[in-house]
Amino acid sequence: MTSPGPVRTGPALSDMTIFAGVLILITGVLHLLTAIAAIAGRDIFVVTEDQVFLIDVSAWGWIHLVIAALILIAGFGVVTGKTWGYLAGIVMASLSILDNFLFAPIYPFWALVIIAIDVLVIWALARQLSVQ
Repeated sequence: MTSPGPVRTGPALSDMTIFAGVLILITGVLHLLTAIAAIAGRDIFVVTEDQVFLIDVSAWGWIHLVIAALILIAGFGVVTGKTWGYLAGIVMASLSILDNFLFAPIYPFWALVIIAIDVLVIWALARQLSVQ
């Protein structure tokens, strides 16, 4: 009688789920850092008067803080293997892309990095949902 190996209990997380979960948690932390810098009024953001979406930098900070909290909640849902976490992760990554697209004139490189991470998160979560 051969033993098949260690017995796992609970939901099994695939490599893609862990990848997506870690990436979405990183995105949440990046949003949190952006929020802290914007609310503190740091001079790292470029604000000109001819921007299409002219919003105060501290208002952007509060927007990023709310999005960071929601992304971190979705990220914990993904890491724990909850189906609602996958769906919330896709929705929050999409919202993050929209937010950073609007934030790009103020801090372009940072916004483009977060958009790229969000695209990877959406791809990984959508791939994981299609497997289930």
